[in-house]
Amino acid sequence: MRRLALAALAFAPACGSEMSAGPSTGPGVTSVSIPSSSTSETSSASSTSTGAEDGSTSSGSSSGDGDVFDMGVMPDFQPPPVGCKGKIDFLFLIARTGSMKTEQDQLLASLPGFIDTIEDTFPDFDTHVMVANPDGNWPGWICEVPELCGTMPYTCDPFAPGYKCGPETWDLIKPCDETLGAGILFNVGPDSANAPCELAEGRRYMVVPGEPEPAMAFDCIARVGNGGGPPPMGEALVAAISTALNADDGCNAGFLRSDALLVVTMITDKDDYVSTTSPADWYEAVVTAKGDPGAVVMLAIQPQILVGEPKPGCTYNDGDELELRKLINMFPFHEDGDCCAESYVPFFEAAAGRVAEACSSFVPQ
Repeated sequence: MRRLALAALAFAPACGSEMSAGPSTGPGVTSVSIPSSSTSETSSASSTSTGAEDGSTSSGSSSGDGDVFDMGVMPDFQPPPVGCKGKIDFLFLIARTGSMKTEQDQLLASLPGFIDTIEDTFPDFDTHVMVANPDGNWPGWICEVPELCGTMPYTCDPFAPGYKCGPETWDLIKPCDETLGAGILFNVGPDSANAPCELAEGRRYMVVPGEPEPAMAFDCIARVGNGGGPPPMGEALVAAISTALNADDGCNAGFLRSDALLVVTMITDKDDYVSTTSPADWYEAVVTAKGDPGAVVMLAIQPQILVGEPKPGCTYNDGDELELRKLINMFPFHEDGDCCAESYVPFFEAAAGRVAEACSSFVPQ
């Protein structure tokens, strides 16, 4: 079984070329481990049985005069329910600014490992996978200006190779394509699919198993390109899991499940300096949506403090605490990845460990 974790898809970006407006608390990768031994201890204790000296089994309690109160037949021991109840909701927020090309390339290159992890590590799990709109815009509108497209049937080359301008494409654009936090289906811009993605049953997220070609589907929704503006990542997260978007008539209908572990992965080469609300607000919204901070794994790949010589094309921050780092550090299960690290393997392994730890301790009733 390949256990280079869950991050194979989600966790492998490198850094862009622009300097972050936000700062960081420390170099490298930081993480918090939550011991999971209590689960095994509970299971062990639950399986302990008692018997009388003659080999019989007592099923009641005795009073002082020797009478035995019949409590009925004790049920057979049942193992504890599967962690996460066999369900995980994966939510990705990927910045699509002009400096994100390297991150995009490495993200997509890691796709096969992610799919393998889903299938191998969680073979019997029901998983939802969604890439959410990080900025509330549809980047394709820039292609409709005469300077880039002119008249039909010209394309938006070289800005968005393959994109077709005009009313034919306009008919494909839905309100959810321009909604903050909505699942992405239509990526337009440099290094993006430049065509609508088609997911099973018309959803704006993948269901695995259930998606006929999960690798191709993820490649389409995660190929967000780099034609967007600075994203309010924190507020996009709140919107993606909101009651409004997850209602039966919402853009993300059915994505967020109360009995599933939520795994959030944010990929950006800058801090969130666009959101008008605070990390405390984002935390409160996530916990309200899930009911328990232990039902969430919060992951981020973002700039870190420069240590040693800078790497060409890499983004660093100046040492203050990043807003997204404040958020992820509030959750017991989290992992903070250094986008300029020489290798992402340690982050992949640690991220997979966080998911496994959370899944073993989060058992919905």
